[in-house]
Amino acid sequence: MLNSCVLEALIYSIMACSTLMSQYFTITGFSPSQIGLLMALMPLTAVYGNYIYFSLVDRFSTIKIIRIFSISAVLSSWLLYISEGFVMKFLFMAVLAFFQASFLPLVESAMIDLSEKYAFSYNKIRIFGSIGYAVAAFLIGQLVRLGFEWLFIVLSVIFVLINLLIRKINIKTEKAEKNRKFGKVPSPFLFLFIMVTIAIGFNLFNSNFLPVFVKHRNYNVSIVGTTLSLMALSEVPFLMSAEKIRKKISSKFLFLTGILIIGVRLILVPMSWSTGSMVLIQMLHGWTFIVVYYSTIFIMREALKGQTLRSAQTLFWIALQGVGPLLGSTMGGIVVDSIGISNTYITFGAICLVTSAVYSSYFIKKL
Repeated sequence: MLNSCVLEALIYSIMACSTLMSQYFTITGFSPSQIGLLMALMPLTAVYGNYIYFSLVDRFSTIKIIRIFSISAVLSSWLLYISEGFVMKFLFMAVLAFFQASFLPLVESAMIDLSEKYAFSYNKIRIFGSIGYAVAAFLIGQLVRLGFEWLFIVLSVIFVLINLLIRKINIKTEKAEKNRKFGKVPSPFLFLFIMVTIAIGFNLFNSNFLPVFVKHRNYNVSIVGTTLSLMALSEVPFLMSAEKIRKKISSKFLFLTGILIIGVRLILVPMSWSTGSMVLIQMLHGWTFIVVYYSTIFIMREALKGQTLRSAQTLFWIALQGVGPLLGSTMGGIVVDSIGISNTYITFGAICLVTSAVYSSYFIKKL
């Protein structure tokens, strides 16, 4: 079980490195729209990549695919670092994204299976993910003062550790079902996933474009890593009491609070008057992504079953990992170029507040 927890921490530490890539691209001198395109490659890969990853796993096993992809990710990350110009950076970022995007869905699926097998709460394993993200973000935030090559050094070390650790975990790959069928998803859930897309997309915009905001305010560049680290740790209190909170206020209302806080935080960020105030505002993160993620899973499980649930879960993962982040990255970059970073924060925050109002007045009754 310890190996599983460490692996979970490593997987989420990769996500911290990915988020800090936007800081690397900012320092490199790319425009917000270019940064948006580069950061959109990871979620874009998630849209089409899951089918490829799980097809490969069905044929070769999770352990073998993770080991091959981890070494490939090391090589592609350094090709990204040594390449010059936007076109070449874009090319090698796309290659890195393909290999890197496989880790979260493949390992998380294995972790959920293991938690059920050993009757161990997945929430507890997920806490190590937040801790791993926090440690990596803080460490890299300090090391980049010495140079951004340290971002790639840390990322490479993480890939190698995953390669070594995955062999020690008992992951058994089940054979894929033939003629797998999917059920029709009720229309209220389709609108729910649109809301998830908006909320997650604009929430990720905050993380990806935080370096742009910090540069705009002339704050110390190292504060980005520290802030992301504290943001990850802010999820831990919720995860420790998630089940009790959900049962007390209901999954539907919990979802509403998540979208609401996402909007509030986005509006408050440009109102910060110092580094300290910005960091404090970002601590609202503990009631944003993780709350929307957790509550949506239970909204689906409480209302849907069988093939319909399977279809809904597929759409949910596409919204969560693909379309939502893609929206936040590409649209975020374009809007920032058009109206500025502060106005973009406020605009996206207002959209989230409107979304929460629509959800509370109509969809909460339909789900």
